[in-house]
Amino acid sequence: MIKILFEGSIFLHQKVGGISKYIFKLNQKNSLFKIKSIIFAPINKSFILSKNLKNIIYFFKVREIPAYCFKFFYLINNLLTIIYIKLYKPDFLHLTYYNNFIINYIKIPYILTIYDLIHEKLNKEQNLFKKFKLIQNASHIICISNQTKKDLIKYYKVRKSKISVIYLGTENKSKKINFKKKKIILFVGSRVGYKNFINLLKAFGKSKFLKNNFKILCFGGEAITIEEKKIINRLNLRENIFFDNGDDKKLNTYYKKASLYVSVSLFEGFGLTLLEAMRMGCPVLCSNIPTFREIFNNSCIFVNPKNIENIRKKLEQVLKSKKEQKKLIQKGFITVSKYNWDRCILETANIYKKILNGEKKFDFSSDNKL
Repeated sequence: MIKILFEGSIFLHQKVGGISKYIFKLNQKNSLFKIKSIIFAPINKSFILSKNLKNIIYFFKVREIPAYCFKFFYLINNLLTIIYIKLYKPDFLHLTYYNNFIINYIKIPYILTIYDLIHEKLNKEQNLFKKFKLIQNASHIICISNQTKKDLIKYYKVRKSKISVIYLGTENKSKKINFKKKKIILFVGSRVGYKNFINLLKAFGKSKFLKNNFKILCFGGEAITIEEKKIINRLNLRENIFFDNGDDKKLNTYYKKASLYVSVSLFEGFGLTLLEAMRMGCPVLCSNIPTFREIFNNSCIFVNPKNIENIRKKLEQVLKSKKEQKKLIQKGFITVSKYNWDRCILETANIYKKILNGEKKFDFSSDNKL
């Protein structure tokens, strides 16, 4: 049986998020393919990890990493992980995030998943993750979209044969959901920088129809920023913008209730929240960026994220038409059926086996579905 260790850096980096969910799902189902895997996250702040599961190991949970203690916490985790690698003796490591430190102290092969190259596109790479050595020394690299693969080749000159594209997924297949919609536009996750939330605010504020009939609900993400407060006050949107946090169950309720889910990001690696919104019967409006075009095809209303007037017009177009909303919901269900965790896990298991011993691939047939 192949033994894999997921080092837990992502679970100290984020409480919730698509990456955490992806790693958790891989670890949860690997045993079905005669693969023994463990998530080792000694100190973490994750809402996903539970000590009740045998293949998850951690010692402490923290609400937040204290100021000026980031490097210390990551150092402790890495030292404990290095010790555990010597005890567990895995066949290889699957890095959950860009952990440059640990690769200097291990001799076993490792796989790396690249989620996006947004930092490189924003020219901030020199001040953030110095990934070159990490990428060049990986035994294999998984990208979560073809666009991410193209970006990886562009910035790091990685040979194509070293890269596999494996899409993320959602839970079970979507079903027709009868849920009374409310006058809510839903925005999920971080709002700063390339997430481009300010342009959504400005577009919303230009429309009397939207201001008189709808509210924007921001779920998760940061506390409201000074810039956001200024724009909300200037556009007189104090009664239109609300903020909330919670778990996946609460978020799923908002997906069902919202009249529209919006993402106007300038860059993304996949777009998992869009897929989850579609699964819950929520129509989607999103940026016309290459990644979203690749993943969602014609199941969304696409906008130019840099054009505020275009965002306003498209918002009104969808929200004034129940017929348009129903059409988007049906297209969303079709798109969701193409992406599921079963296929993601199976294709990843095939990569593990191919790299280590060239075993025959599993087939995604009715006999092998999870």
